[in-house]
Amino acid sequence: MVRQTAFLVIVLGALAAPQAARAGVKEEARKHYDRAVELVDDGQLEGAIVEFQRSYDLTHHFAVLYNIGQVYVSLARPVEAVDAYERYLADGGRKIPADRRAEVEKEIVRQKARIATLEIHGLPRGANVRLDGNEIGRAPISAPVRVGVGKHTIAASAEGYDSAEKEVVVAGEDHKAVELVLAKRVVESPAPPSVTYVVSAPPTASPAVAPAPRAPLASAAVEPSTRPMSNVRLVGILVGVAGVAGMAAGGVCWWFTKSRNDESKANWSTNPDRAATLRGEAQDYATAGNSLFEVGGALTVLGVVLFFLGAPDGQAVPPNTHAYLMPALAPGFAGLNAGGTW
Repeated sequence: MVRQTAFLVIVLGALAAPQAARAGVKEEARKHYDRAVELVDDGQLEGAIVEFQRSYDLTHHFAVLYNIGQVYVSLARPVEAVDAYERYLADGGRKIPADRRAEVEKEIVRQKARIATLEIHGLPRGANVRLDGNEIGRAPISAPVRVGVGKHTIAASAEGYDSAEKEVVVAGEDHKAVELVLAKRVVESPAPPSVTYVVSAPPTASPAVAPAPRAPLASAAVEPSTRPMSNVRLVGILVGVAGVAGMAAGGVCWWFTKSRNDESKANWSTNPDRAATLRGEAQDYATAGNSLFEVGGALTVLGVVLFFLGAPDGQAVPPNTHAYLMPALAPGFAGLNAGGTW
């Protein structure tokens, strides 16, 4: 008998606990509801929305949605008003009297006439989209966005892009497409650090006496020392010098050619043998001069090419740099013409 009595007490307590908890929730919801009504009477509609919403969250009683819809109508927020009224009709169902249902349906039609829709295009995927300062989602925004009549600001931001915003003005039942484009952000590369050398004062002769403080020397930013010349460039310089020397020697030979030729002409009438010898020497000098010009020109061109090909890594070769070596033919003359652009 004692055990049965104890079991009965436990069962009754378990049944009473949920009922007490539900009573406490209803009481809390009633307090928020009454507070919301007072705020409406005082004209504090924004606060009333908060209190009505808290009351609804506690009990989910459909009747509170009717009050929420009314306050949104008074705040000229037709989108929220329509949402609240439509949820009221759906949740209340047959519990809503016919005259109240007709009243709400008429108000929904009236509020929908004050709603416009916006389609937002042009944004990169994942961009954060805000309407009048409130986040509404991330791009792409597939469904049209409902707004009340008047002016609205659409803003967007995304990683790696500059933020952008656009203002639109809509009338009731407008349907507008809004193109909002974000410009890619340009990232400037940091400037290379300059090398600074600071000259320090030499130690004093006597270590026992501390040197007097000196004003710091102005540091001078200097360019880093150049890299050692490459072997290819060095060979190019030597070959180019040899080529210039060869062409200079060819010029000397041509000077001797002209000199011997002039002497041959002067001795032709008085000393034909001497004239013939001088003419032969002139031809030998001319042959040597042609050969030196050809070889010297070729070496000069080769030296220039090697000089530019041997540029250190990171040093650009001047644009349009080229060299050429072309055969030259003329009556009584054959040789090579060397040239280039650098």
